[in-house]
Amino acid sequence: MAPPLLLLLLASGAAACPLPCVCQNLSESLSTLCAHRGLLFVPPNVDRRTVELRLADNFIQALGPPDFRNMTGLVDLTLSRNAITRIGARAFGDLESLRSLHLDGNRLVELGTGSLRGPVNLQHLILSGNQLGRIAPGAFDDFLESLEDLDLSYNNLRQVPWAGIGAMPALHTLNLDHNLIDALPPGAFAQLGQLSRLDLTSNRLATLAPDPLFSRGRDAEASPAPLLLWLRRLAGEVLLRAAPHCPPHAALWVLEGQRATLRCRALGDPAPTMHWVGPDDRLVGNSSRARAFPNGTLEIGVTGAGDAGGYTCIATNPAGEATARVELRVLALPHGGNTRPRAATWPGSPSLVFTLGTSGSPVCLAGQGALSSVLASRPE
Repeated sequence: MAPPLLLLLLASGAAACPLPCVCQNLSESLSTLCAHRGLLFVPPNVDRRTVELRLADNFIQALGPPDFRNMTGLVDLTLSRNAITRIGARAFGDLESLRSLHLDGNRLVELGTGSLRGPVNLQHLILSGNQLGRIAPGAFDDFLESLEDLDLSYNNLRQVPWAGIGAMPALHTLNLDHNLIDALPPGAFAQLGQLSRLDLTSNRLATLAPDPLFSRGRDAEASPAPLLLWLRRLAGEVLLRAAPHCPPHAALWVLEGQRATLRCRALGDPAPTMHWVGPDDRLVGNSSRARAFPNGTLEIGVTGAGDAGGYTCIATNPAGEATARVELRVLALPHGGNTRPRAATWPGSPSLVFTLGTSGSPVCLAGQGALSSVLASRPE
């Protein structure tokens, strides 16, 4: 006759905890912890009722359908920092409840159409730090509607399945940094209405194709524009993209007859083109009285009452457009004499300074008559 304890285990259908692992059964949720155990493969006797399975920091080389068969309640699967080079078709086929899948730090070189089939409710997919050079166009099809976070950073990707990524309405975070991507298709992110962070640093991008995503935030009723990181190729700086916010006016006071100098500086890659629009809503060009310099400086040699009003600096590049405004106020002199005021330097001459990054919209801060840019450096 079998011992009473054995009879109890058979009656409940419970499975023994794999020998090198630790099993925790808390609040009717079973966790199987097998990290740092020197495993060469997924233990075959993992309890099929496991909700959380941690297999990080082992030496697992391949995954196949038997490894996770009938684990329909598994929610969190961690396989980080193993030696996985191959994922068999439908290896995750039974994981219908899976929400988080960590495959970072492995040796994957490609993902086939069937490699990630099964987890139809997946929300977080981490594939960073592999050697991925190819991802099949349909690799993400089973979880297009549910995925919120996708990390493909630190791989060897020249192309990604843009059509699939562009059809992820719930995507919040997309990390594509440190790859070999040299071009983006126009409108690749147009449908990603929930995207709040996009990282494209350290790729081979020379420019960004126009995309509605980059202009989001200029419409007051639109959802907030995402934080967009994009490594500037020469200066090694990272432009932080955020919704624009600029003081409506900066003011410059001059005496009638004085020279007025308006300065505007924009940062962007490719370098933006600068223009000024005068109070009459016309572009200000070079003339006998005014001169517009390529660096964004506008000089009016001898100011008159007709020069007063609002001047708008416009900076454009292929990523978009940014604007900032300054008010020129001309103080009239009493007439009747032949005395002309000498040229003088007035403190507080405004400089309009803003970043024109991958989206083209400025981020400005007010300070002593000037607008200052938000620009950050990111160590590589």
